[in-house]
Amino acid sequence: MRPDAPQARPVAQGRSVGRQLARSVALSLLVAPLCAYWAQAEPVCRIFSLMVPPVVFTLAAVAANVPLRLKLPRFALTEAELVTFYAMQSVVCAMASEWVDVVHPVIYSYGLFSERSERYQRVLPHLSDWLFFRSREGLEDFATGGWGPMHTFSRLPLWLPKIAAWTLIVSLAAIAMLCINSLMREQWTIKEKLAFPLIQVPLAITEGAGNSPFWRRRELWFSAGIMFSIDILNGLAFLYPALPSINVRFLADASDWLHSPPWNQIGWTPVGLFPFMAALGLFMPADLLFSCVFFFFVRKAQQVAAASLGHEQGVFGGGGLVPGAPYFSEQSWGAFIALFCLAAWVGRGHIRTVWKQVVAGGPTDRRVVPARWAFAGLVVSILALDAIGIALGLPPVFVLAYTAVFLVFSVALTRLRAQLGPPSHEMAFMGPNQLVVGFKGTQGLGDSFLAKVVTTFHFMNRIHRTHPMPHQLEAMKMGERYGMSQRALFIAILIATIAGCVLGHLSRLGIQYRWGPGDGAGETANVIALLGDSERPPNVSAMLAVAAGFGVVITLDAIRFRVPGFPFHPAGYALGMNFGVDYYWFGLLVALLVKLFVQRYWGLRGHDRLRVVAIGIVIGEFVAEAIWASMAMVTRSATYTISINGRLGWDQ
Repeated sequence: MRPDAPQARPVAQGRSVGRQLARSVALSLLVAPLCAYWAQAEPVCRIFSLMVPPVVFTLAAVAANVPLRLKLPRFALTEAELVTFYAMQSVVCAMASEWVDVVHPVIYSYGLFSERSERYQRVLPHLSDWLFFRSREGLEDFATGGWGPMHTFSRLPLWLPKIAAWTLIVSLAAIAMLCINSLMREQWTIKEKLAFPLIQVPLAITEGAGNSPFWRRRELWFSAGIMFSIDILNGLAFLYPALPSINVRFLADASDWLHSPPWNQIGWTPVGLFPFMAALGLFMPADLLFSCVFFFFVRKAQQVAAASLGHEQGVFGGGGLVPGAPYFSEQSWGAFIALFCLAAWVGRGHIRTVWKQVVAGGPTDRRVVPARWAFAGLVVSILALDAIGIALGLPPVFVLAYTAVFLVFSVALTRLRAQLGPPSHEMAFMGPNQLVVGFKGTQGLGDSFLAKVVTTFHFMNRIHRTHPMPHQLEAMKMGERYGMSQRALFIAILIATIAGCVLGHLSRLGIQYRWGPGDGAGETANVIALLGDSERPPNVSAMLAVAAGFGVVITLDAIRFRVPGFPFHPAGYALGMNFGVDYYWFGLLVALLVKLFVQRYWGLRGHDRLRVVAIGIVIGEFVAEAIWASMAMVTRSATYTISINGRLGWDQ
């Protein structure tokens, strides 16, 4: 289901763009601390593509806007202002999520817990004072916890220099992505008309600024009410086990049904429904839905084949950071590099036009970000990251290549999400480190080099569930729908980027001063030890797996353009070769069958009703999740969640 074609609408009758931006940015910054705190206090609410906090806060803004439209229309928010509000909350939540999860713990853990681990002591001499605490000095109260907000505030001078340094690093990466999105926006949103399935929910919520026929649809309230009731019932049953419940999350684990080798090597294979994820699947094109499910089974078949050849698979298979059969991460890398190359090839005409605008100057439309500015921002961001790497003692060419590889992956992921709209994109531990290990090996790298690379750029190598670049592009697409100034939206996203990172750190700091910090450096220390303790030569098999993934995507794309109705989409292969689809493959299968059935027997009218039902399911579940998350934050106790992870464990 694709959103309607973008149609420019008046952004705010009688209201200047500057005033409109000021109002929406002010409101967004007012709510941003709550959004960032929610992201840090209840991470299960934001580990999928459409995150709960931005949607819930936008619903609240729309609800508050209804009486304003009736009583004080002068002060009511417009559609464009609500879109700006959602866009900023989405970026704030993304920036305050996984990157803060990865960065913040290593700031203090090496110094605070060094006596616990020889590996920490091995890394400490190579860490920079302006990024990390290298001892317990000044952190004694932080280590014990039990402090309130005023004490946390009094300790900010100790933390702010390091928060500012890390905000600079991650913001430079995010600004580079924002500039790429600005340069390629017209190609991806107007010329190629990518589907952007995920924006259908926020677009429906913000349409009419609370005064839309959408809110009077019976299908909406029926589906939302049913799902809300189920989640409330399940939440009560979670607290009081004697009550009945309706399981709509994990239904079974298919690996429990297979006991004989090599079939028992398929690893963890949950059969999960997750209604809101299945509902998001209804917005995906049918061929992409089918491809995701098909290539998920292809990956499981590869695990069985590898096990039959003597390669132990474990829970997920694929080898992880150290390449191993059947090389899922390496296949994924090849697929993403191919997606990037295909995007560049398809957009080569636009890229030539943009380059001419960079060299000679482009149109003077004040509502569009000039290509020269965006290109300058991209270059300055990359060079600034390189300068930081040089200051840390890393080779400049290596940092440039490392950053470029990460941006290639980011562009491919962003475009994949714009095409596919997957409920989640969990690229587990996928990053430039894997290509370094596979193509260069670890010979002669040394502890100093490894420590600086792994600790500084770990955020580029994690899971990418809350990667900010797709949220930036989706905000730009929504802005087009309402005829908004892309220059104003660019500024709003830039403000949200910096605010989200700072507020994420401050939120986590407040939580830790109250409840005590955890030791969060073990992951990076283990990676450094893994790569430093055994010198590995370049891995030919890993290189071939990257080439194979590249070749599969290129081949599928070539066939797809020559054979009408060809069901296998290269984006499905890229997504399916890495862990993440495991959570929701069954929900996508259900969504595919429902979608095909409705299209076959009810046509366009049924298609429209199904869309409204899907949005109702998402709204009902997200509102229920907001209630249980609020209870969890207030009481500091576990509650029910709609998420793919539980509050008591990742597979709860």
